[in-house]
Amino acid sequence: MEVILSPKTDKMILEKGLGRVSSEVCLPIKVICGHIEELIDKADYIFLPRLVTLKDNLYACPKMIGIVDVALLEFANSCPILAPKIRNNFFLPHFYIGLKLTHNPLRSFQALKRARSALKEVKTIPEFPLDKPKIALISHFYNLEDDFIAKDIIQTFKRNGFLIYTKEDLPDSILSSAQGFARNIRWVYERELYNAFNYYLDKVDGIVTVISFGCGPDSLIAEMMAEKAKTYHKPFLSLIIDEHTGQAGLVTRLEAFIDCLKRQRATRSVHRTQSKACVERNEANAGRSKQ
Repeated sequence: MEVILSPKTDKMILEKGLGRVSSEVCLPIKVICGHIEELIDKADYIFLPRLVTLKDNLYACPKMIGIVDVALLEFANSCPILAPKIRNNFFLPHFYIGLKLTHNPLRSFQALKRARSALKEVKTIPEFPLDKPKIALISHFYNLEDDFIAKDIIQTFKRNGFLIYTKEDLPDSILSSAQGFARNIRWVYERELYNAFNYYLDKVDGIVTVISFGCGPDSLIAEMMAEKAKTYHKPFLSLIIDEHTGQAGLVTRLEAFIDCLKRQRATRSVHRTQSKACVERNEANAGRSKQ
């Protein structure tokens, strides 16, 4: 089958999504609806998996579970929607979707096998060079990897020389950990976000969370992150975004935060230099005393 992708998110796609759903839903859901409408007249099927539980019976976002019902109400009469229900198992739901398309179990199995081989799997831990400023961006991949949503955020840090770290840079062994507070989190992506935050806490100069307005799970976990960051005296910024977020105001907040990080980094550098000089003086005095 020929696969057709919707174009990159832009203002037009967002406007289409806004016309399809309630204003109370979060920005990614509005964007999804815009992308679906963009594909209606171009495809024979719309592929929209229903992510219920992905692993360890941890739930996906409630709105992500419900977006399939919204799509069926809005678009099913215009284009059939293929919506495999994911419950801790990726293979069987996709295998059955393949059978609907080809009626050949072997072809469905082979297609799924090829698809799985293309999935990105992180096996190594990123490096954290001491000579470069570092920032951890804690947010969902569908926020940070969408240029329309996160381009200004990422470019602002890159322009100021920061190395950027996200949860997608970490292996699943870290993201899926059920140690400490993470054990109490019953949403799969929020557990991953919290574990990424926890891992980066003592390795980066600052942490920024990017939250969609109206996202209940994110707003709760972000408060937990903020409390722990405060305990560790780690600079922490929470950005709440929606379709009304302006570029100028967003960049201004980020640049003010970056100035704070640079001043703190410069202060630590001075302290390290003074500590090194103090140690060298003590060693020199000890040597003279022995003589």
